[in-house]
Amino acid sequence: MFDIKITRLLIFILPLLIISCKKETRIIREEVIDGYIYTVNSEPVYQSNVEKTKQKTTEQFISILYANLFQTTIPQTDLTDLSLIRNAIGDKQMADELIISGLVNNPEVNIPTNQQMRDNLDAFVEDTYIRFYLRLPTAYERYELRDEIESDLDMTPQDVYVAFAISNEYKFY
Repeated sequence: MFDIKITRLLIFILPLLIISCKKETRIIREEVIDGYIYTVNSEPVYQSNVEKTKQKTTEQFISILYANLFQTTIPQTDLTDLSLIRNAIGDKQMADELIISGLVNNPEVNIPTNQQMRDNLDAFVEDTYIRFYLRLPTAYERYELRDEIESDLDMTPQDVYVAFAISNEYKFY
């Protein structure tokens, strides 16, 4: 008798529980002005690298790297291909170096020229830190990078970008 009541109660309550669990959806409305969609990407600016505690997934790493270098989103087919390559190679550091090298040496990449870098080192250093690390450099970091660029005339913006993209801090958010 008791088991029958519990069974009937479960038969009645279980469908209600299943029906009542729904994923919350949000509707995002974009305004179209003159046929163009204007959006603003709000990016957090960190105070230091200590705040970055989550490691980027393969897709995040590649898509953010592509966006930082080309200033546009990566085509889905390229993201899929690069993700498969990165996941197929056992040594992630080597895979990252190969991907970064391939992207940085692409003629369409959006990197300042050597002359632009050297004309205004302070702006280049600050822009690079914000572009790759989403934070401002500390006084020491600013001094060290500026000194390294000034002392090595063979250093190019590509070299600096590769160093930032391959760093451990860049792999976290």
